[in-house]
Amino acid sequence: MFRYLFFGEKLIELQADTNSTNLDNYEGRKLFGEKTVDNNVIFTVDGEETFRLIHDMIYQSKSTISITSYDIDPKLHLIRNSELSHQQQSPSIDETLFTSNKEDNKPNSNSKSSLNANHILENLLIQKAIEGVSINILVWEPKFFIRNFPGSKARGIGAREVKLKTIRKLAKLHGIESLINIRIDNMAPTYTSGLHEKIIILDNKVGFCGGFDLMSDKWDTSSHDFDNHLRDDDYTPWHDIHFMITGAAVWDLIFHFNQRWIYSLTKNINKTRNAKINSLHSFNSPHSLVTPKQIGTKAEIQAFRTWKSIDENKDKNYVSGIYSWYELLFKRAKNSIYIEDQFPFQDKSITQVLGQQLKLEKNLKVIIVGPMKPNLPGIFLSMISKESINDINNNLSYLRQMGEGRVKTYSLVSQHPEIAQKRQQIYVHSKLMIVDDCWIKIGSANMDKKGFQDSVEFDLGITSTELSKKLRIRLWKEHLNPKGDLTFTVNVDNFEEGYEEWMKLAYNNGKRVEDNKPIDGHIYYYNFEEMNFPSPYLNAK
Repeated sequence: MFRYLFFGEKLIELQADTNSTNLDNYEGRKLFGEKTVDNNVIFTVDGEETFRLIHDMIYQSKSTISITSYDIDPKLHLIRNSELSHQQQSPSIDETLFTSNKEDNKPNSNSKSSLNANHILENLLIQKAIEGVSINILVWEPKFFIRNFPGSKARGIGAREVKLKTIRKLAKLHGIESLINIRIDNMAPTYTSGLHEKIIILDNKVGFCGGFDLMSDKWDTSSHDFDNHLRDDDYTPWHDIHFMITGAAVWDLIFHFNQRWIYSLTKNINKTRNAKINSLHSFNSPHSLVTPKQIGTKAEIQAFRTWKSIDENKDKNYVSGIYSWYELLFKRAKNSIYIEDQFPFQDKSITQVLGQQLKLEKNLKVIIVGPMKPNLPGIFLSMISKESINDINNNLSYLRQMGEGRVKTYSLVSQHPEIAQKRQQIYVHSKLMIVDDCWIKIGSANMDKKGFQDSVEFDLGITSTELSKKLRIRLWKEHLNPKGDLTFTVNVDNFEEGYEEWMKLAYNNGKRVEDNKPIDGHIYYYNFEEMNFPSPYLNAK
């Protein structure tokens, strides 16, 4: 069994008796996907909160920054001024933990011109490299002919190399090329799948994962205002969820990143699978990031991934660990399931698993939230990947029938503050499930064939009643009462009561649109035509 270390873009084979620190010495971990306990977890909701925490933890990093992402925008402004203070927008995060200059973020600006250049991603990375931090970035790039299909650019399927050249140029300018290693990888398992993980690892101590790519169009506040001058290039409102963890589970992020890096260099799955992987830098770093342990929640975590070629199982009926976690949780569910997903139940097989559980558990209630218009491939690509909006609609309809009134499907809509008839969708990009206020699924995988089989994905399965309930309540308050109205008295702590409020608000919003009145909150029926309500905005269907 070989050992590998990385020096720039060279893969160097070491002797078996090397003294370098390897992954076996990290928290006693040996196998990917082992169940770990006492991990510290912090969730972040939406771009303002997520990107600020990512900025502030990168700002503290002292030795290594490892990033693998579906896409990266070097010009991303991680921190922006807001009409609401950060403390108001981010109730799950302690303001005193941040190390950035808060004078740059006072809520007194009405112009993008006040954005601080230090908060641009590429500038932050260059500064860290100047300080001696080693940075490794792995980004997927679609194959050339896929990038040139009509509509590909609108779906974010464009060239990554061109964008990342700016970081390489800045690194050369500052003489730090050896500290910033960027790899562009187009070796996805199928023509229409991708390397879809969203992972950041800092000093081999702190890990981020969830639904967020480091992209400008993902930045938004949790109020999802119709017109927000701080969103880039008039992008639509965007909703997503991310997690930061410390503890033994960070090992799985490091292990996965290293295997992805090895494969990008060797293109040899056997070498990748069998390699004795050493970290990019020693795990015994003397540096320690100031992590917000005092407000994090202790949780049991198990990592799952979709990476068909790396799994030992060569069966054509491949089932990923992510699919298995969904299946297990659906079969455990007794009372409640809350789901936010970009492509909810596009996969028919997992839909049938939940359908059968709904037959068995007559008290089980389900809320599913997805975008009104999922960003699925066009006609030609749909024929290749067998994905379509019709799959989602048909499978959600099946679940509503199996649930006999206990399955509700919703979308999120942003209302213009002054014009009642002016609305737009809030794009739901989350990949989240909470079952019985106890178990969480979070990560990069959507509920489609790509997420379960074709793409490369990374998810966490989290067990924590405290965290599950805290996250659900936070999300429900945002969707039901985005402006923080103090007269809002619904007990969303209780799933049953909150479930009734979702139905009530969606019904009332349907009537409001009928009467040309502004909607309350963000809730609208996904299946509004079935509910005999009008479209919430032009071209919604």
